[in-house]
Amino acid sequence: MNFLFLSTHAFLPNTRKTSVHFVSEALAARGHSVETLSVGYSLLTALKSRDLYRQLSREQKGRFRESASRYRSACYLPLLHPFSTGSALFNRAMSPFFDLYGRVLPRFMREAVLRADTVVIESGTSIVFFEAVRRLKPAARTIYFARDLLNTVGASEYLQRLERRIAPQFDRVIVPSSRMAEHLPSGSRVVFVPQGIDKSGFDVCDTSPYPAGSRNGVAVGNMLFDKNAMTAMALHAPDVTFHFFGAGIPADFPQNVTVYGERAFSDIIPYLKFADFGIAPYRLTERELYLVESSLKLQQYSYCLLPILAPELMRRGCRANIVAYDPNGETDWAGKVREAATRPHDPAWRDGIATWDDVADRIADEAVSA
Repeated sequence: MNFLFLSTHAFLPNTRKTSVHFVSEALAARGHSVETLSVGYSLLTALKSRDLYRQLSREQKGRFRESASRYRSACYLPLLHPFSTGSALFNRAMSPFFDLYGRVLPRFMREAVLRADTVVIESGTSIVFFEAVRRLKPAARTIYFARDLLNTVGASEYLQRLERRIAPQFDRVIVPSSRMAEHLPSGSRVVFVPQGIDKSGFDVCDTSPYPAGSRNGVAVGNMLFDKNAMTAMALHAPDVTFHFFGAGIPADFPQNVTVYGERAFSDIIPYLKFADFGIAPYRLTERELYLVESSLKLQQYSYCLLPILAPELMRRGCRANIVAYDPNGETDWAGKVREAATRPHDPAWRDGIATWDDVADRIADEAVSA
């Protein structure tokens, strides 16, 4: 089967990996032909990350490059692209640009759509291309790879309205949390497929990056990042070293915190496997409780048998390795960190965790049956 993935993530060797990377790679490894197309990039990207723009422009601008057998990646890199901000007024002004951006497909993108049997569109800016894909190749199966609720990640109202309109038109809507289904439009063909992890990467890792006898906590990702909670943990546990991975995380933390920025997933694996505990510093409301099931870091921490420091709301997910804190008034940060750092690691915490091959098989099955 020929798969085309539309995603706002970059597919480069040194960029961070998310579920769309793991799933697409697993499909290729299982014999399918896979092409990934990064959208939501332009000359504006150079203002945020000159190095990323250079890599995309040099390697993938307007053309597909093979990085593995049956696996090719490209990037749509026009002069400008639409984007969401925290300003409602700016987002309203941007709405016509989103619409125009999704209507005009460059030639290499049209050719990729025509080659595809199944087009997988990830949540975010990518959804503006759905209707153009359907017009260009009505016979293609379409899968909405919904990773997060759009309002949770700060998507513009235009994208949220568009999602409500087109979600029921997809042949399948794949969600990583059963709780997400209740927030999607009626009539959407929702299928719950839990996240997987790269078990082999963890299994072969045998060298710790930490000094012998030290205590270490690790946090991966910047989504809904609660800087206040992280600062409080570090201040009240000076004997613990905290390791934060993720783009855009500020560096003004106490001295026992190391901020690494965005790193390749292979570089992060040892920090996860050999940590004493993991941290999920989400700023949560009831609406974001779907993260209890969908959060990739929770799966990774649990496979590594790590206790997880997380907000009290996340205790509702019934993960036995959660050490809950009150983000709005915790009175015993030192005790919470101590509990997480010293709780025995229970092998039962990894029960039921799927691999990306398992997830890829489910998605391929849904594509066939759609």
